[in-house]
Amino acid sequence: MASPHVAGLAALVKSQHPGWSTGAVTARITSTADAMACPDTSIYAPFPAVDNGAPQVCTGGTGYNSFNGHGQVNALSAVSN
Repeated sequence: MASPHVAGLAALVKSQHPGWSTGAVTARITSTADAMACPDTSIYAPFPAVDNGAPQVCTGGTGYNSFNGHGQVNALSAVSN
């Protein structure tokens, strides 16, 4: 469900800054996201990966990880000047 939220936020940022490149919009969204740490993966233990049965693991730190990417988008921060 993250993709529609990020796409909407990208449209808002682009509407405020029509001259910005795609890279600039992406950088704004990424830099204003609220960092999120890896979740407790023990709750995913009953759901092994479908490709090889490996346990679900979250890799990375608070700034970027395999579960939450760069974090939760913060629309207010992204569109504020």
